[in-house]
Amino acid sequence: MRALELSSILILVLWTRVLVSGFTGYDCGTKGLNITTLSLLDIGDCDIDNIEPNQEEIYLQLLQTSDYDKTRALQCKLEIDRIIYHCGMHSHVSVVSGGRKEYMKELGADACRRLYDTGSVVLSSTIIDRIQKNATNWRSVTLAGTTGVDGRCHGAAYSDSYGEWDNVVVQASVKIITREFEATVKRSTGEVILPSGTRCTITERMCFDFDGTETYWRAIPDDHCRLDQYDVLYEGTANKLSPKFNLTSPVIYTVTAKDTTFALTKAGEMNLCGYRLLRTEHPKLLILEIHPSRTFKSKSKVSVNNLDIFTYVNSKFIYVERHIGTQLTRLYRDVMEQKCALEQQILRNALALASIAPDEMAHQITKSPGYTATVAGEVIHLIKCLPVECKLRHTDTCYTELPVSCRNVSSFLLPRSHIITRTAVPRDCGDVLPTMYQIDGTWFRITSRPIEALAPPTIQPLTKPAWKYVNLETLATSGIYSAEDLDRLKGHMMFPVERSSMINTIARGAMGQTIPPGSISMMNLMDEGTLNRLARSTGQRLWQGFVSFGSASAGVLAIFVIIRVVKLIIDTIINGYALHTVYGWSIHLLGALWSSVANLLLHFGRPTPPQKPTRSRTYILAGDALTEEQKFILATETQQEPTNSKSEDTGCNYNELREYLKTIDRKTSDC
Repeated sequence: MRALELSSILILVLWTRVLVSGFTGYDCGTKGLNITTLSLLDIGDCDIDNIEPNQEEIYLQLLQTSDYDKTRALQCKLEIDRIIYHCGMHSHVSVVSGGRKEYMKELGADACRRLYDTGSVVLSSTIIDRIQKNATNWRSVTLAGTTGVDGRCHGAAYSDSYGEWDNVVVQASVKIITREFEATVKRSTGEVILPSGTRCTITERMCFDFDGTETYWRAIPDDHCRLDQYDVLYEGTANKLSPKFNLTSPVIYTVTAKDTTFALTKAGEMNLCGYRLLRTEHPKLLILEIHPSRTFKSKSKVSVNNLDIFTYVNSKFIYVERHIGTQLTRLYRDVMEQKCALEQQILRNALALASIAPDEMAHQITKSPGYTATVAGEVIHLIKCLPVECKLRHTDTCYTELPVSCRNVSSFLLPRSHIITRTAVPRDCGDVLPTMYQIDGTWFRITSRPIEALAPPTIQPLTKPAWKYVNLETLATSGIYSAEDLDRLKGHMMFPVERSSMINTIARGAMGQTIPPGSISMMNLMDEGTLNRLARSTGQRLWQGFVSFGSASAGVLAIFVIIRVVKLIIDTIINGYALHTVYGWSIHLLGALWSSVANLLLHFGRPTPPQKPTRSRTYILAGDALTEEQKFILATETQQEPTNSKSEDTGCNYNELREYLKTIDRKTSDC
């Protein structure tokens, strides 16, 4: 019961607050109104400042000031370890004072160059030749006197910077080192830096390394334009972003390529031998706009000493800043274009409502209450009404308009425009479709009395943004230096750190101990030429092995052929003799060349199976070749044979038959 009373009191207090509180209505029936006339035929265009710069494609070179240069240097070293012996009577040798000495002989620039070019050097009238370049050579020579393999010696006079000797034999072991390389030149200090770290004055053109090796280099020509103090980091097309005529933004040069990415701003100009170089915000980077046929300097590989990691990182920061600025500019323009397009659409809708609902058009244009409009031909008069203090008025009837009391006069306020009117449209009071107004930021249902209600949902726009952020895809992999330059810089920086561990790994592998897999690659120790020579040498060795095997195989095959030929000759002679024995001098002798044919002919030449002598002879001699006398003699001899002879005869061969026929012929001739 107490809770119900508290609720009733709260509602009464709230209704009393709304009833007595004042809010503004607008009276359009008084004098002093502000009238604006607008055209109904068209609307204005969007006047948005185009702050995007003009883009132009140009050809340029990105230059970097370099403090290091390269020069060809030549090193020579001649170490002598000599021993002097005195050669006495009958070739007896003896030691002498100061006979053993190790020292280095200075050659000079001309002799060093001659040693490298010709591979020979003269040492105490002794010529040492066939010296290999870029290698360490060892030679054993006799500087004075002569020696023989039989132990005899002949002394001679000898002198050097350490003394003089007579009738001596001088033998020496000579170590010769020649090497040509590119030495680093530091322009700011005028020094030549050798691979060992020794620093020499560039103007002296020679110095000694830490181990006494003579080092010579050529004089570096003096370039007044100092073109050699610049390295070309990039050469190609670029985008030049220039500001509009009414803007003061700087000129920006951008490049987004596969290996090169940068965005630099023009900070000034400088002239260098007819070239107009553009300074950038980075002191070591310069830009030159050129024609492809007239370049400042040819692009070449940048020395690893001139690669500056700070310049590389700073250029990326500058590029990121330029990229973000460009994206924000495009975002701003896109937002302004969206806003202008929306306003144009609102104005078009308002013009469409001018003839139907002028008050709605006035509210659409002004976006605030207190305005009304009147159409007059092709124009509309926009009227701003005067504000008046009003209070909510209680009625027993429900209206579409809001009942108020203004200046102690019962009136009504039109929805949205809040213009004071004398009449209103009555409607049914119901809770299903109530009349609602927003008063002092709070929504109320207007029935017989105002009741606070929940705020209705707001209609949301369906605008889709056209702007999209463009990612820097190549920022992590490209910059003012290419990937190859960065790899060389990394190797240059990490070599002193990795050298000790790599030497230990190689030593462990040489001693047969286990080394981590993949820690050493022999491919890095050999260049392409070495691999080609190794492949050719391996191929030649394999081919030589095949040739040797082929020669041995050919020799064995030749011996086998000779044996086969000798065997063939012997077999032919034996087969010929056998065939001649059977067939005599006939065509059958050709079968002696083939053993199988000879065996077949001999098989055919075997005697026939044994028959009775009388029947056999009669059968054999029954031909027309015998005369009547031969047949008579043959029959007589047959009858004279003893009756107790064997029934079977051993038969006769061809030769016996021929002898028998010859006997018959002789007997016939005798008769």
